[in-house]
Amino acid sequence: MNANLTVLVSGRAAITDLGRFGSAHLGIPSNGASDQYGARVANILVGNVDSAPLIQITAADFSFRTDVPILLAVTGAPARLFVDGVEVPSWSPVCVPASARIDLRMSGFGMHAYLAVKGVMSTEFFRGSCAPDSLLALGCSLQPGGSIEIESDYRPFVHPYLPQPLFAFSPHIPTFAHAWNLDILAGPEAGQFGDSINELTESNFTVDARSDHVGTRLDGPTFNRAIRTEILSRGVPLGAIEVPPSGALIALQRGRPITAGYPVIAVVARASRDALGQLRPGDSVQFHFVTRASALEKNDAVHSRLDTLRQRVSLAFDSVGMTFGTTKESVQL
Repeated sequence: MNANLTVLVSGRAAITDLGRFGSAHLGIPSNGASDQYGARVANILVGNVDSAPLIQITAADFSFRTDVPILLAVTGAPARLFVDGVEVPSWSPVCVPASARIDLRMSGFGMHAYLAVKGVMSTEFFRGSCAPDSLLALGCSLQPGGSIEIESDYRPFVHPYLPQPLFAFSPHIPTFAHAWNLDILAGPEAGQFGDSINELTESNFTVDARSDHVGTRLDGPTFNRAIRTEILSRGVPLGAIEVPPSGALIALQRGRPITAGYPVIAVVARASRDALGQLRPGDSVQFHFVTRASALEKNDAVHSRLDTLRQRVSLAFDSVGMTFGTTKESVQL
């Protein structure tokens, strides 16, 4: 059964997925969902594969109407979710009737919410991904009056032991605030900053309004290298904290250039990169150095939570005759 979602209020919403991988050698950044954990959980909660296209809603409200029953979930930054004016929970699958109006209202904490709908969202792919890329002029930004087509096998159901059409899976929900603590590891040029590197963990930084999907600019102490030799351009990872000539820090996001020549004083640990993607202008940030072993342990814990959630959702969906993890090839450019 195909569903058509008619956009009523779009704000800053776009269709995306986990990103464009395997193209770095061509100079193409990954882009994709800024908060990978939130995006994965949204898709898992409705029975999609983690990498299925979904809607990233950025710092603004979003509304749409569906013509047929759908199963949806909203995760990421805190938001209030309403179906025909009745508030329903986020971070949980929600059964929505035909002709319903869905309203999502952002709270002001965090930057990105994620809305997944069970099924295959129709969109165009480039090199295996539908992630927007401003440099390549790729992506599907949503506009009022526009339509989103979804091929779905979802059917409304009645279960003798569920008093309401909701599942309670209780996924881990990150804490959202205006003050953040991010784990970091020493970067390749950390030793070139002498004792001033201590300022990284002893100071508060504020997210600059000029931040975007390429990099988060941080206001605070500035850093100067003890040596003046040039650095050859080389590959830079997601989360690299660069020090440009001004001395102010830039933490690279998913839309970063693949190569750069600024010194990298530190790198945000993987388990903190979703929080990095949720920083909004005016938020404060504190960094904490961690060991490689600790960083890997925290990252493993995140994936363990996702594995457990998949198992729970798969079992529950099987009990009511719904599929889990189905997908379909999308249009390739």
